[in-house]
Amino acid sequence: MEIFVLASGSKGNITYLKVGDVKLFIDAGISYQKIKSKMTDYKENLFDVKTLLITHEHHDHIMGLKMLLKYGSIEHVYLTKGTLNSLPVDVANMFLNTHIIEADNPFFIDHVKVTPFMLSHDAEEPVGFVVEDDEHKLVLLTDTGYVDESYYPLLSDAHLYILEANHNPFTLFQSPRPFLLKKRIVGEKGHLSNDDAARLMNQLIHEKSIWVVAHISEDCNCIDDIDEAIVKAFDDPTKVEVYYASQEGLEVIKL
Repeated sequence: MEIFVLASGSKGNITYLKVGDVKLFIDAGISYQKIKSKMTDYKENLFDVKTLLITHEHHDHIMGLKMLLKYGSIEHVYLTKGTLNSLPVDVANMFLNTHIIEADNPFFIDHVKVTPFMLSHDAEEPVGFVVEDDEHKLVLLTDTGYVDESYYPLLSDAHLYILEANHNPFTLFQSPRPFLLKKRIVGEKGHLSNDDAARLMNQLIHEKSIWVVAHISEDCNCIDDIDEAIVKAFDDPTKVEVYYASQEGLEVIKL
């Protein structure tokens, strides 16, 4: 399994996965030209990617969707009914094969098992994904205000997590952002804070794992604050190898 985070943050999100012969995108939140450029930088062929999974309809997750459908080679799109109904009609009509998915109902893309799970975010029907092959397990979990404990067994002991630590609440409330936006971000349908994310990861990881810290606020967070939260929350900080994703992407990680 190879993981390429092309971009992560409030300005755009897209992840590319290679699981054997299966190649797929999760979200398309940057422009088509940037997707094409980043794939070229990775020496990957954009037109080999036939499958797209969409977490939800917010702009930073679908900004490049229309042009990717028009100029790329996407043949299969997997998304919830709520997400589909929230997309512009002209975009939804471009899908060649639409696959409606539901939280807690796994599906297969060739040999790859994908389990959508419900998120708590201010979108119509947002989901995260657990992606598994015979050897590895990956969890993609961003854009949620909290994670219900009933999901802990599903999410535990993955080899790699792409999981958000969005903000430091103190920095957020000292920022010039409108108060209603601050309330949204820290609310149950907003985003995980550093402390929330670190505590969650400590619950989910029992042995060694990789955490790609994702969806980091550029003006209400910093790596030092995330590091501090990890040290404070983890019973053993050495059980996690940490990488920090950004709008510029991240080096490829091979499991």
